[in-house]
Amino acid sequence: MPSGTTRNGLTRLDADGSDSRSPEEGNEDSVEPLPPRREWSTEDRQLQSYTWETPPVHSSLERMLADLTPAQNRTRQWLLQSRNQTMGGTGIGLGAREPPERIRPAPALPGHRDADPDEFSGPGDFQKGSYTKYADLVEEWRNGQSVDSCETKSWEAAYTTLHADMLSQARAPSLLEYRCRLGEHCGGFADRILGMTSIFLYSVLTKRAFSITWEQPAPADLVFDSPHIDWSRPFNKTSTTPPNSPIYADERLVSNRTEINAHNWNPERLDEFMPTVVDQFSEDRNSSWLQIDFNRGVVMRSFSYQAVKPHLDRLGLKVTTAYACLIKYLFRPKPAVLAFIAHYTSFFALPENFVIGIQIRTGDLSLYAASKDVINTVEQHSQYFACADAVARTYADPSQRVVYYLITDSRVLERDALRQFADRVVVTGLEQAHAEVEPDFSEGTRTVEHAADGLMRTIAESWIFASTDFQIITQRSGFGKIPTWLRGRENTTIPLFNPQTDPDWTEDYRKKHNGTLPPPIDCSKPEACTFHEMAQAWSLG
Repeated sequence: MPSGTTRNGLTRLDADGSDSRSPEEGNEDSVEPLPPRREWSTEDRQLQSYTWETPPVHSSLERMLADLTPAQNRTRQWLLQSRNQTMGGTGIGLGAREPPERIRPAPALPGHRDADPDEFSGPGDFQKGSYTKYADLVEEWRNGQSVDSCETKSWEAAYTTLHADMLSQARAPSLLEYRCRLGEHCGGFADRILGMTSIFLYSVLTKRAFSITWEQPAPADLVFDSPHIDWSRPFNKTSTTPPNSPIYADERLVSNRTEINAHNWNPERLDEFMPTVVDQFSEDRNSSWLQIDFNRGVVMRSFSYQAVKPHLDRLGLKVTTAYACLIKYLFRPKPAVLAFIAHYTSFFALPENFVIGIQIRTGDLSLYAASKDVINTVEQHSQYFACADAVARTYADPSQRVVYYLITDSRVLERDALRQFADRVVVTGLEQAHAEVEPDFSEGTRTVEHAADGLMRTIAESWIFASTDFQIITQRSGFGKIPTWLRGRENTTIPLFNPQTDPDWTEDYRKKHNGTLPPPIDCSKPEACTFHEMAQAWSLG
């Protein structure tokens, strides 16, 4: 089990004790008794022994840290310590500890309400840079936890109660399960996050207990903690470990199970089906247990469904921050990953820095064919760096240091960028991974651990990218969407077309447009920024 994680427990937040309450209501003060211990199978115990050690930061970050003033370093050390304590969740399933502990988010630190920091406290005095970033740090110091883009969490307590009541059999169960079967192509990290978050939203809307089954490449509960609910399911369907709730072994529920394979559905089919889900499947209507294969995002699209929008309004969700709210409710990086993330975000958060995240997806071949990667130079992908320069000149305060946080699937490009922009580029140095570029459907422990390592690195880079001030991402790549929507702020994202990313799509575009490609974008113009429009293409949203 990942070092520093905590163990399995069902949080039961008691509202009024009534089974008729809605997910918009709740009281988050009371919790249910701890669940019993589980007898884990030998195979599961082997998986529980998995650890991911926090790697050292890259030398590109170390160089920039060496230039910090004493005041900047004090602020960074405060952030480094506080964020490691306040951003985690609780281990569930295979990622849990014995004895069981209740599922809960990491608590806030003691705050400093209505106080102003002096030069040696928290963010210190404002010196230069972005006052908006400084004000966010002051609020973080006052509240004891980082500023959250999610405007409302009014639905969370009641849904947490509903979920716990169903798993403990205090309430008649109705289930909605996201499923990725062994041997299936479920998509990479972004497709899975989009699919899981979307299915979770409809679990809330239909008042069903949500769960996640990943039968490949690694268990979701091995790479993520949870701050609120136990969504874990067995990784190996032949496991002899008892389920985390008797409801999953209930023959009545099993016999009434409905499977929906919505993998790779096109927008038209999704937009026809999803508006009917609430009416068709609220509570246990038509099926007590829904299993859905899903690799598309529909959270933002759901705001355009007339049958669904009123339900979203009652929850208090907003189109700009809905993904941020839902992802943060479900998932927290493991402690070892959070420690790595904090090294970068504590530097990026300094008001004196203007950090531009640059995500360059060069194509699947770059990940595993070195002979194909050699073409990926800064010159080959110059549009990204020209765009970043335009963004910096347009949006950065003159007193700020401009930093490029680069994520790319090309080692050659990463090295070239570090050479050409040594004073600006920061990377993690972590090896890129894609869950299904070279899929391995074998079930050995080493295979699973290798896949988990790749997912841990991907999670770290995604959460770091979400902390940047501005994002330049690649069209036809789902990866950039996740941190952009996790951040939940409009008018700070520019997607660029890269003909290498999806050669088949590029060729098809040329055929339809007389051999031409999309025109270059002027990144200094406000109309270059997009947010909601990304939900209309590639894995949707």
